[in-house]
Amino acid sequence: MTTKKHNKRKAQLTEYLAQLDEFNWHHPTQVSEMADSQHERDNRTYYLAQISLILFNNYQQSYMQIAQMLNMSSRTARRLTIDYEQDFDSLEEIMEELQNGEDW
Repeated sequence: MTTKKHNKRKAQLTEYLAQLDEFNWHHPTQVSEMADSQHERDNRTYYLAQISLILFNNYQQSYMQIAQMLNMSSRTARRLTIDYEQDFDSLEEIMEELQNGEDW
């Protein structure tokens, strides 16, 4: 993989992760109240799993590489790829879903 493609993909991942945290930025006073919300945790975990699965299956990234890109442990990256099925074919589909999906 070329450095240019790697930097582009890393920029895309940063953008996708920012989208996942959008609620925290728009509603900072409610974040602590919702920290225990099972629904919010489930949504975040689901989308992190989907990103992990795409990186693992489509880009042949190792658990260690996925963990480094998504700022999690390699054990968590492995668990996410085992516990969830891949529902999206590309990172772009995830981004579209996040932009057009739930109002976080």
